Amino acid sequence: MTLDEVRKEIDRVDHEIKGLFRERMMLADAVARVKAETEDAIYKPEREESIISNLTGDIDANIKKEYTALIKRIMEISRKYQYGRTLELRDCLNISFDREEPEVHSLAMVKPELYICQDYSKDMVTAVDGFKQVADLIRQKKVDAGMGILEDISYGVSDELHEILSESGLYIYRCHVVPENDHNKKVVTFADRLIVTEAHNRLKVMFVCRNKSGSLSSILSMIADYGVNLTEIHSTPNRKSNWNYRFYMELNGNLLQKEIQSLVFQLMNETEEFRILGSYFCEGDFQ
Repeated sequence: MTLDEVRKEIDRVDHEIKGLFRERMMLADAVARVKAETEDAIYKPEREESIISNLTGDIDANIKKEYTALIKRIMEISRKYQYGRTLELRDCLNISFDREEPEVHSLAMVKPELYICQDYSKDMVTAVDGFKQVADLIRQKKVDAGMGILEDISYGVSDELHEILSESGLYIYRCHVVPENDHNKKVVTFADRLIVTEAHNRLKVMFVCRNKSGSLSSILSMIADYGVNLTEIHSTPNRKSNWNYRFYMELNGNLLQKEIQSLVFQLMNETEEFRILGSYFCEGDFQ
């Protein structure tokens, strides 16, 4: 067989795969319709593992890993489609948010970062020793919002602020980049309500992967399947669980977009822990 003849055979097989894929997605749509009515879970890892085991039982060892990877990807793509269809068929995202930023008459900040407070007079700012105190003041309604340095770009991120946002029910709603010497700092304002406007182009989230091989890879592939760019990702040890990590991501997108809603819906259902940490506009790449 010549190379051209082999390529023609590959084209024939690819055409057959395309037809089978269309049929597979029609069946995925039927599944989505049934589950939207019954409110059954889309992701059932035990069932998927059983299917993979059955399908790969008679595959030659030299291609078994590749076939397993193919089956997993087909299942992941099918689930992606089902999450989107489920949201179309049933309003079940269950994320509440406001569409207007709060009026800020008082602000809390940690003392070492007071120099970044450019838009508020000193009499409006309460200075404290740590972000936990900032969060307490917001929850107690003693201040309207908090402000802090989330990231020193190219140098590092604030683990303390990320953790407080995760634990305290607070949400970033404004972000601006402050130049300092030869680098920039990402300064955020946060309050006790999720705010989403049409101008926003970033979504900050936290998640904990399920404790299984390939779980992070699956999530990153999922995000890529939605065509969403990551503008930042880092991890910290998860204090609630030994040998596990919290991942913090900034996504390029807006929660008002259907694709972003589907992605969030899927992340909510396929991670061990998930939380939105904010929605905001930020200048930079991937706009």
